[in-house]
Amino acid sequence: MNDQERRPIFSTKLVLGLGVIAVGLIMVLDNLHLYDGWRLFNWWPVFLVAFGIAHLLRDGILSTGGHIWLGLAVAGFIQQFGPWGLLDRWWPIFVVWGGLLLTLRAIFPQPKRVKRGKTPPPSPQSPDSCDPGTDPHQVQP
Repeated sequence: MNDQERRPIFSTKLVLGLGVIAVGLIMVLDNLHLYDGWRLFNWWPVFLVAFGIAHLLRDGILSTGGHIWLGLAVAGFIQQFGPWGLLDRWWPIFVVWGGLLLTLRAIFPQPKRVKRGKTPPPSPQSPDSCDPGTDPHQVQP
């Protein structure tokens, strides 16, 4: 595997795995009455920020997926910690954000990311023959 085929270290799977570990450890501390774990769940938008950053690092700064995750995180922070009604008044900012992203992607086209999928089966090296006697492993009648 060469340098171009190496997977990025910071990925959405890594973020998800670390998030699950963090939630488990917080709940263990809560069950042992060492820390009030439920208080930390007010900060759930941090996980969305991590997903957004992972997408931006993987796909580039104009990654649509990364900006969607970051937009959801901003909305979550506003809803969680902002004054009531702030998201109701400022939701058009997200529309402007999306339009700006689409405009920048049109001006600066991003290279297409090669998706890793199933590789096609290898082609046979030698031609196969149906003639009896050409293959020593073939059963003779």
